[in-house]
Amino acid sequence: MFGNSSNSKDKSLSATANRQIDTVIAQHCTLDGDLSTQNSIKVDGTINGSLRCQGRAIVGESGLIKGDVHSADLLVIGRLEGNVHAENLHLHASAQIIGNIETRSLQVDPGARYSGTVTMREQASAAPSAAQPEGHGGTPAQRPRSSSAASAA
Repeated sequence: MFGNSSNSKDKSLSATANRQIDTVIAQHCTLDGDLSTQNSIKVDGTINGSLRCQGRAIVGESGLIKGDVHSADLLVIGRLEGNVHAENLHLHASAQIIGNIETRSLQVDPGARYSGTVTMREQASAAPSAAQPEGHGGTPAQRPRSSSAASAA
């Protein structure tokens, strides 16, 4: 009785995880060109071009992307050679990134490697990036816009 309950729960979690991945680039597949998706993607193969993903993107253990990546939520387990623009970025222990990183949230597991600069954005990143270097307080004209946007989020 108890075993059946946990098995069905494990199957349910597995099914949920599979539904979250809408597109898969398999291990022995290579895509030459840019790829855009509104949903989620897992890359176990190779992409020679940029990736734009409005949902969650995962670069699997055997995955390689040679190009820039723009994603709302990015998990890197494999290798990425290009610039990263992500709201949330998680570098797994085996992750390798060669390129600049721009993100709002960064989690780096011990063992992960990256070469390049890291720029941390504030929650409300709708303002032009030229306004960010002017200080964390900003000018009085800029302050209400970024402060209220950050407070609302």
